[in-house]
Amino acid sequence: MKQQWPARWFAAALALAMITACDRMPGRPSPADHPLNPAQVTDFATLYGENCAGCHGPNGRFGGALPLSNPAYLAIVDDASLHDAVANGVDGTAMPAFASGSGGMLTDDQITSIVTGMRSQWGGGQSGIAGAPPYTSEGAGDPNQGAKVFGIYCASCHGTNGSGGTAGAIADPSFLALYSDQTLRTLIIAGRPDLDHPGWRDYTGKSPLNSAQISDLVAWLAARRGS
Repeated sequence: MKQQWPARWFAAALALAMITACDRMPGRPSPADHPLNPAQVTDFATLYGENCAGCHGPNGRFGGALPLSNPAYLAIVDDASLHDAVANGVDGTAMPAFASGSGGMLTDDQITSIVTGMRSQWGGGQSGIAGAPPYTSEGAGDPNQGAKVFGIYCASCHGTNGSGGTAGAIADPSFLALYSDQTLRTLIIAGRPDLDHPGWRDYTGKSPLNSAQISDLVAWLAARRGS
């Protein structure tokens, strides 16, 4: 005698089969295919491309702002300074704040991902450079001494008094308004290898710049800015 299944059992089994079949339907996206919430993105390439490349260049160079893929720069700046710049922006420059708590859209984990990604992708394994001037100034510079330093190290490319030359004018208030004193110091120390701008020790036939000379040069440039 054939056993008869209760109708409710049959209905339940049919419903379960339909649900299981729907999960295996061709073309149905899996959970891994669902787009991430923007706050969940931690991939360095994605975060850098969407937030940094527009100013710093798609590969950390040849952008309007300082190159981030410069190993010399990454060797002199510490993680706390990098994190703070990304999170809170840089006063006196066009660098905005990206932290969600400062008006941006990035979480702290995402900012950390950008910092660690820069180190691993572009740091070159350097944790410092022997003899490099400190990243931050140890005191205010002397603009009068800075004028002398400029004449020795910079005038051949930027012209007398920074008014032109083969590398263009640098003592221009409109240009200097985009660079804070710290950014100028960073540029002088690390250089811009993407634009063939020498770093502090790369001036052919000249002694490396020391910290005091860099501070003096920054003071002279800041005076040209008007602040």
